[in-house]
Amino acid sequence: MNAMINSEKKTRKKPKKLPKQFPWFMPFMCEGCGDCIDVCPNSCVEMFGLDRKVPVAWVVDPDYCIGCGKCSDACIVSAVQMTAYVDKAIERYKTKKPFQ
Repeated sequence: MNAMINSEKKTRKKPKKLPKQFPWFMPFMCEGCGDCIDVCPNSCVEMFGLDRKVPVAWVVDPDYCIGCGKCSDACIVSAVQMTAYVDKAIERYKTKKPFQ
């Protein structure tokens, strides 16, 4: 796994307005490679469930996501799709964890 450990966050700013699209991670499809983490310009995505056999990527800082789609483009197994339901996606990441 070549994913960056996000203990030192990149310099980032909250977007001034909601993005037009937002990533929707599907944990049951994630293989834990971390490619989506490496490409996130605002360090919004981190691995979750490191104690599990296969950890999964998840948006841990949805307020900083700019909706660029780089995480979706980087996912070779299509475990990340972009959705226009931005409000629902943000609520999901603020209230749920991937294994619930």
